[in-house]
Amino acid sequence: MSRIEKPWGYEEQVMITQVDIGDKPGMLGVRKLVIDAEEMTSYSFHDKQADILYLEKGDVSIRKEGDIKNLEKGNAIVVRSGEKHQIQNIGGEVAELLEISFPYRPEDINRIEDPYEEKR
Repeated sequence: MSRIEKPWGYEEQVMITQVDIGDKPGMLGVRKLVIDAEEMTSYSFHDKQADILYLEKGDVSIRKEGDIKNLEKGNAIVVRSGEKHQIQNIGGEVAELLEISFPYRPEDINRIEDPYEEKR
């Protein structure tokens, strides 16, 4: 797994592979997101990519289109392409999520609010 440092923690590439979902070929990406205590990702959206966020460890809230919900360990949430979303670690320890993306396009991110804009 390759580790990519982020201002909020880091991500690890778990798997990237070519798949066909229905009649749509594309890349499937699975990444582990490790978010430090009380940190958050940017509020953003993807033009094409959709994600499934699965919480493995910790306490997080998901801001999606302005609505905020806590995600419980062992549960997942779907983020469709075009939906604005943000993950916030609301606990005192690191949070770990699996992010499953299709079609995986790492450059497909549009940041609306970025608490780390000056650090990028």
